[in-house]
Amino acid sequence: MDRLIVACVQQSMRLPESAEEYREDLRRFLRIAATKRARLVIFPELGGVMVTPPLLQDFNARLLKRAARGRRRRAHLGQRVSGWLAQQAAGWRRADMRTSMAALLDVAPNDVWQTYIDLFGNLAREFAVTIVAPSAYLPDPLDGGIRNLAVVFGPNGERLGHQARVMLHAGDEAIVTPGSTWDVIPTEVGSLGLMLGSDVLYPEVGRLLAYQGAEILIAVGACPTVELYQKIRTGALARMQDNQLFGMVSFLVGANELVYNQQSTWVGRSAIMAPQELTPRRNGILVEMGNQRSEGVLTAELDFVGLKRVWESADQPVRNALPLEQAGQVLAKLYQKLQALPRFATQSLASEAPLQAAALDHNLLAGHMDPIELDELPVISTLTSRWPLSGPENADQPADVADQAKLSAAAFFEPRGAAPANAALRNAAPGRPDRVADDETDEMDALPGSANEHP
Repeated sequence: MDRLIVACVQQSMRLPESAEEYREDLRRFLRIAATKRARLVIFPELGGVMVTPPLLQDFNARLLKRAARGRRRRAHLGQRVSGWLAQQAAGWRRADMRTSMAALLDVAPNDVWQTYIDLFGNLAREFAVTIVAPSAYLPDPLDGGIRNLAVVFGPNGERLGHQARVMLHAGDEAIVTPGSTWDVIPTEVGSLGLMLGSDVLYPEVGRLLAYQGAEILIAVGACPTVELYQKIRTGALARMQDNQLFGMVSFLVGANELVYNQQSTWVGRSAIMAPQELTPRRNGILVEMGNQRSEGVLTAELDFVGLKRVWESADQPVRNALPLEQAGQVLAKLYQKLQALPRFATQSLASEAPLQAAALDHNLLAGHMDPIELDELPVISTLTSRWPLSGPENADQPADVADQAKLSAAAFFEPRGAAPANAALRNAAPGRPDRVADDETDEMDALPGSANEHP
């Protein structure tokens, strides 16, 4: 496979009243992906929990679904009034959708699993694409434990593999248990490495997937704050560049319907990434959504021939230049000595912080805790550089150093004559990465039925 068109979905969370309503919502995205001949489509974290509301028939869940319908942009007057009354009643009862979902998973986890599998398996077969389905709270098929799980489906509707989130969000700890491993999922469009939520923030996870043969690193996120979104985006970009692989990151957006009384929103700008040498602006971004809260579909063509050329001719061939023998010694010693530190520090400072902190210092000085010594670690490489670099605040710096810094900066940011391959990049305002003229949200809104059925 030399080239592959992929699609990245940015999706809003809703509370559908029927399975058919949710199915039609998903078809909007898949129709656009099919029109652009995408063979791989990825959905965001927690988008799959929308299979559960149609299964919930308890009073609190019905109130929340009615309130959500009343808030929709095209709701008529009767729905708005009914929704407002339901909203007041739900607030009085302290209704919470996450709690209702957890209760259903306690008594009927297999119903939720089968609904999820049937829905996305049939959609993958209908559109003949490989789908990384949005994650949901689901029973793990390996042991039955409830986890934040994303499943990959092939174009024939078959289940190819799944990945559970390992580093849990605080709000999920009462519902799900963490996964235990990261495995590459082979598909007909390449080997996929999935990272859910904060898992992407750990460099070791990306390296582990890359060394298992992943060809595309996929991150999915549901971020209630801009700060967390920026961390996930930065982590995805770093894991892609760390391992010189193609990358994709898909975010959930819109109102957070899981926690009713917080009125929070999901934010993020989904993106398709590639090593800097293969992107028009040498920034690792092939295409990125222009809005943090709008739905849309991004598509891009991945050039695997060009990727292999980068592996062979890059100025820093990170995939084969790492001295594994030395790196293994460094990491083994470092992780061995740091393994107990977070637990010890947490227990020490949780109560009587001043006394425990003093005890920590005493143990270090007395030798009861073995500190890490840099001399014990083998040296991989060293770097020597003049500091500070040239700039307005360093006018007294020698002219030759300042000139060299300017030349290096110019060479690094030189676009080398490449033109953006996507309209969103062509129309981005200089210096304003958040301003993009070609936002595919307009295309989503133009689809038949979307204006009447969705906010």
